[in-house]
Amino acid sequence: MTRPDLSVLIAAHRLRMEVPVAVASVLDRAEGAAVEVVVASDDGTDYAEVLPADPRLRFAPVGAVASGAHAARNRALAFATGAHVLMLDGDDALEGPQDAIARALALARKAGAVVVPSLVRDPTGEPVRRIPAEGVARFGLADWASAFASLHVMAPRDAAPPFQPFRLIDDVLFDLSLLAAAGGQAPVAEALVYRYQLRPGQATDTAGGRFDAEYAEALALIAADGAGFGHHADAVAAILRRWRAMNRLVGGGGSRPALGDYHRSVAAYLTGDWPAGRRR
Repeated sequence: MTRPDLSVLIAAHRLRMEVPVAVASVLDRAEGAAVEVVVASDDGTDYAEVLPADPRLRFAPVGAVASGAHAARNRALAFATGAHVLMLDGDDALEGPQDAIARALALARKAGAVVVPSLVRDPTGEPVRRIPAEGVARFGLADWASAFASLHVMAPRDAAPPFQPFRLIDDVLFDLSLLAAAGGQAPVAEALVYRYQLRPGQATDTAGGRFDAEYAEALALIAADGAGFGHHADAVAAILRRWRAMNRLVGGGGSRPALGDYHRSVAAYLTGDWPAGRRR
């Protein structure tokens, strides 16, 4: 059996309407590339019954219910056979032309990894933020400090570490690890885009105090032994400290923000329009 070029890892928890959209967004952009989509259920549900009978779909063994996205993602990662990996949330999707994945893979093979830009869309589909901005050709850890949003890295499977047991920032730490393994910087995909779809109940709709606690725990791990980031540990810690500060600024006293407020506030902060009177 020929090894796939790419394994796309999807963890799913109560997303029977959303996962088919996520899966279709991958398969519709796989022209010229051998892909597999690995779905890992975190709710005891067999998502096979809501998905097409496509040989490119694989289903990781179902684990404990509500074990957390990190546990489901680790089951998907262990089951993956592709030469490269990319994480996709079950309620998000990919955008781009039909050969977008093949074009991103070509860059990843040359550079060791490729950063897939994130496009944050509100529930109506309108864009809120794009990270990095259009036209940015390369993106590194120094740039990540001002991203204030999940970014995703397509990288060799052999460079992928296990997802760490965090409930909210396991994906961030995973992709930071992939970028660090690639030297701390990588080209930005020109055609492929990760659509971060805002919807009630997701991470940006979570009380800020929960994020703060996870940032604190991750920073303690990095301070203790580098947490596997090697000589990039200081750069990663600087990112997490800055993101923690932004979370505190937007989250105020740790309350639950209104849907999309986080990304709208960050966009205003980066342009100097918020908080009122901030120097640009």
